[in-house]
Amino acid sequence: MKRILKISTAIVFTALNFFVNAQDSSLVIPIQDGRYQLSDSGASYFANLSLECVSRTDKHFYYRYYDTQRKGNPKDYWPSFHGCYDWHSSVHNHWCLVKILKEFPNIPEAAEIREKLNQSFNAENILKELEFVSSNEEGLFEFPYGQSWLLKLADELIRWPEDEDAQQWLINLQPLADYIAEVHVEVWPQIEEVDLSGSHDSPAMGLSFAYDYAVNSKNKKLKKVVANAALKYYEEIPSISLEKEPYVESFDFMSAGLLVADLMRKVMPEKKYIVWLKGVSPNLFIAEKVKQPLKVKKVKKHDGFEAHFDGFHLNRIWCLNGILKTLPENTLSPEIKTEWVSAMNEMWDYAQESIGKGNYDIDHWLSSFSVFALMGYED
Repeated sequence: MKRILKISTAIVFTALNFFVNAQDSSLVIPIQDGRYQLSDSGASYFANLSLECVSRTDKHFYYRYYDTQRKGNPKDYWPSFHGCYDWHSSVHNHWCLVKILKEFPNIPEAAEIREKLNQSFNAENILKELEFVSSNEEGLFEFPYGQSWLLKLADELIRWPEDEDAQQWLINLQPLADYIAEVHVEVWPQIEEVDLSGSHDSPAMGLSFAYDYAVNSKNKKLKKVVANAALKYYEEIPSISLEKEPYVESFDFMSAGLLVADLMRKVMPEKKYIVWLKGVSPNLFIAEKVKQPLKVKKVKKHDGFEAHFDGFHLNRIWCLNGILKTLPENTLSPEIKTEWVSAMNEMWDYAQESIGKGNYDIDHWLSSFSVFALMGYED
């Protein structure tokens, strides 16, 4: 599989002032076991980052589709998902806005978020998105990464039945979601084996989000295909080698091993999953060794390629949060649970050193990764 990979001075000044003020207040609050939870001010902070991103087209990775006979503009190709430097980042920033609006309906940015989502999820725009996705790269445009984020976006809307706008957005988004679900149904049975990956071609990440969508959309065919693929690829894997991550040579910005662990908790029975996880990553359950797989891998720089380390740690948080949601209460000793939580919070603090400083290369994707880290698997 392929790796899919002038704001005025016044506006810039205002935006930077907002970011500074947001950083001065607490983005998170601790819950009972010590893990971080997004605060109201944190929700506003990330909402503003994502709102600025989803409409920005002046820096974009669209040149692959540039028509030399006319002026190119990302909106010519993607009327809904044209901001955020690339298609998949726009999709997961739209997920971020939906999630924030759903969980924090009274923040000052709520009306602006709803207005933006009404524009993006316009039925005609989504049909144009569908036309592009289905007719480029042999219908596999942004598969699996971007396409699976689209399913996660639809999944979030499915789980918001009480909001009339959300249900209309889901109706409008459905043709694109249906197409992508069918791509998953067709492609995975054709792939016999896969490599561990924490990059855009990660099978585990793509399958995981597709499974969530299948469950909540009651798509039995998709659920069966995804579960079968997950078990075929990973049930007999000997190790997920968390200590060796991230794989820099593969340009990883996610945790290849924990993505697999996050997927398998969804498709395996609880008791069998615990045995499996202890087998592939035993150090997670050994008090004197648990620090090794959860060690925060720090670099001095945070921009450019090094920003991948920030995304990697945020992804680790979201996978660990998912695993903690699945494991029965007595699976981890209090000492080991404390080590998990401490590591997760250290990962968060490290990653946030780079976000909201006005670096678009970082903010265009790490805002949504931050929100998913803390809230992606909340009920």
